[in-house]
Amino acid sequence: MAGNALHQKDYYFRLSPLTLFWLGIMFGVAFYLLDTLVDVYYFSRGDLRTLLLHPGGHELWMRLSVMFVAMLFAGFAFLIVKREHLATERAITAERFLNSVIDNIPDMIFIKEAQDLRFVRVNPATERILGLTGKELLGHDDYDVFPEVQADFFTGKDREVLQTGKVVSIPEEEVESRHLGTRMLRTKKVPIHDDAGQPAFLLGIAEDITDICRAEQALQKTETRFQALFNSAAEFIFVIDAEGKILVTNRYAIENSGYAESEIVGSNIKKFFTEQSQHTCDCNFPRLRETGSSRADIEFVCRDGRVLQMECSATAVPDQAGNFTTFLIIQRDVTERVQAEAALADSERRFKAIFNSTYQLIGLLDAAGTVLEVNRTALDFLGMELADIVGMPFTEVVSSRLTQNAQERVRKAIQDACRGIPVRYEEAVILENGERRIVDFTLKPVTDDNGQTVLIIPEGRDITENRKAEEEARRHLQEAAHVMRLGTMGEMASNIAHELNQPLTALVSYCGTARSLTETLPSQPDKLVRVLERAMEQAHRASDIIRHFREFVCKGNQQRQRTSLDYLVESALGLLSGELHNENVMIELHLGGGDCYVYVDRIQLEQVIINLLRNSIDAIVQSGREDGRVDVYTRIHPDNTAELAVIDNGPGVAPELLGHIFEPFQSGKATGMGMGLSISRSIIESHGGRLWNNRFQQGGAQFGFTLPQCERENGTE
Repeated sequence: MAGNALHQKDYYFRLSPLTLFWLGIMFGVAFYLLDTLVDVYYFSRGDLRTLLLHPGGHELWMRLSVMFVAMLFAGFAFLIVKREHLATERAITAERFLNSVIDNIPDMIFIKEAQDLRFVRVNPATERILGLTGKELLGHDDYDVFPEVQADFFTGKDREVLQTGKVVSIPEEEVESRHLGTRMLRTKKVPIHDDAGQPAFLLGIAEDITDICRAEQALQKTETRFQALFNSAAEFIFVIDAEGKILVTNRYAIENSGYAESEIVGSNIKKFFTEQSQHTCDCNFPRLRETGSSRADIEFVCRDGRVLQMECSATAVPDQAGNFTTFLIIQRDVTERVQAEAALADSERRFKAIFNSTYQLIGLLDAAGTVLEVNRTALDFLGMELADIVGMPFTEVVSSRLTQNAQERVRKAIQDACRGIPVRYEEAVILENGERRIVDFTLKPVTDDNGQTVLIIPEGRDITENRKAEEEARRHLQEAAHVMRLGTMGEMASNIAHELNQPLTALVSYCGTARSLTETLPSQPDKLVRVLERAMEQAHRASDIIRHFREFVCKGNQQRQRTSLDYLVESALGLLSGELHNENVMIELHLGGGDCYVYVDRIQLEQVIINLLRNSIDAIVQSGREDGRVDVYTRIHPDNTAELAVIDNGPGVAPELLGHIFEPFQSGKATGMGMGLSISRSIIESHGGRLWNNRFQQGGAQFGFTLPQCERENGTE
């Protein structure tokens, strides 16, 4: 039993009713004996035995009356004591019951005296919560138990209760516990009045709400964090009821949809969906009510008309009975992702289109050399279908199109590519129809961040026509060189014919003079005359032969055809492309004769252009200039003559050569023969044109030629 200092009574000395009854009888008997003793010894009325055994009438009546009264008193006392005893037992039982209730109540219950506010009764809960025993509390006031600040507060409230006589409720008050630290109490204090209506005691009932307060604080923190998360989440979040009406929404949805909160809350969520998404919502909502979750892609219409692509996730929130009455809707804006996916799909389609329409033979292999993808061009080239070769080793796919040696080279190339080594070489491929094609073959490894090969890209380019064109170009160049050599020989022959023609003319003159002298002789020597005449005939014959030979060389056997002057320039550059790669000289074309056509011997004109370009390139290279530049111009004059000019930034023409640069055997090159410009002038002049040099060109050389009767594209001259 907890501490109790309220009027404790000792019931061990109380007499039972039966004891009181016998005491009354014994009191009557004692009175009877006492009266007898008084009569014998005080009044000397006889002896003791006679009076006890044979009382007289008056004494007997008195004594019996006293005994009867004593017995009545004993009976009355018996009844009174019995009733008091029963009442006492009931009071004890009630007090024990009350003590049991008070002791087992989990809340603090304490009673203080009204006068000095000392504790007179506390229950075990008070002892447990405060960490103090009943002995430490009973007879002490708040200042003996609590810190001064708390004691002032408690005492102030106690005085308020006792002065007002009203119940005071304190929602929260702190109290220091010896073992449990600071505890939070919800207290009610009640005044207890005596029979006169004055406060005699103060009853306090305090509930320990520390755990409740902590739970509320934790709940508040959780609620704060949830609200912060709810409002900071980068998704549209709605809480709706079973009918779809929006109960709560977050700040992100308000800010990004353009609607005010009042326009959203209270509205049906379908109001903000497109018609198709509303239909989706109608189809999914029954399943959401049944299963508690649902996912769908919907379109959300913003206030400004924008339509956002949303990835919607719905989750049911059960109530205490487990029924789904509210639902949490989270919508993530995936508009950019959908657009990116659409763009990626478009890009992939475009890539596929380019991949399959390119002229390159392209494939995709894994790190082991297994075919993953092949473009349409390669499939058509090999005469195969993608479904037949995907998953096969690349070496097996191409083995039927290669020779045995070529198959071995491909296997080695795949091994090198797997090790991350790029491979490129030319290979002959035999097509399905037996045609032989030349392929520029490349294997490009694709590596990850660790340098490991993850993919291999085989790439091929059919260069058969290129090789044929190169072969044709080489043959053409050889023919041009042959023509050059023939031209050189013809020029030499022409010079020789010119030199021989003079002595032959002199010979004819001398023979004629000798024939005239024979006529002055008295007798003409017939034999001598015949010799002179025959010599003259043979000299004329030799002169005619030389003249015809010279005419053939100079005008000669030309195969003229209608050709564009710009085309001749580009063709000549194509023939020089191999040489240009090895020289640090830039060629710039300024072609303005696209619609001009001339009738020329294409090979001879190309040789002239090549000769002019070579002269400029050689001059720049010999000068050691690193920023060498050659500009080629073509244009049409108003008189329908076509002109080509070659201008370089080399050292220019030496002054001593300016007067006779076009004469044979005149050259500014250390190893030149001096026949190029001479032959070029002959070729141009044979076409009715003129080869010229600009003597006043500063900082380089300028050569060019003009050709007459340029025919335009529309046929005019």
